[in-house]
Amino acid sequence: MIREMNHQDFDRIVDLNQNALEGVGPLDNESLSLLVKMSDQALVVDHGDGDIAGFVITLPPGAEYDSSRYRWFEDKLIDNYVYLDRIVVSDEHRREGVASRLYEEVEGELPIALEVYETNDVSLAFHESRGFEEVGALTSNGTTNLMMVREPDQG
Repeated sequence: MIREMNHQDFDRIVDLNQNALEGVGPLDNESLSLLVKMSDQALVVDHGDGDIAGFVITLPPGAEYDSSRYRWFEDKLIDNYVYLDRIVVSDEHRREGVASRLYEEVEGELPIALEVYETNDVSLAFHESRGFEEVGALTSNGTTNLMMVREPDQG
């Protein structure tokens, strides 16, 4: 079941996030709480009994988010869009379609913007298969993020 994230999920969300630092930035309960307050979507895939299979957090334009990647899109994108800040799937639930279900939930009438570490080949292949295209790159502290956008489906 996909549902809105709640405060009782935070410990598990932080654990999932910290086990996925090859693809996302670090989080603690305080920074997660701030991020969720800014978000327009904070969703989890709940398999019951506290088994959170994955989560996604998106932000609207104009958020007071201190992120160079978010600011890059704020400076480059003129139209309304959704910034996908992070999506994480637990190791136990990989290859079960959890990420695809979360993407289907957030994909809509607006372009989706996100970044992928250039070294994360699995994530790059996944996003390209979903129709994301590279629109630029941002290098910071020796790490290059490929900036990607998926336009909404036409028709």
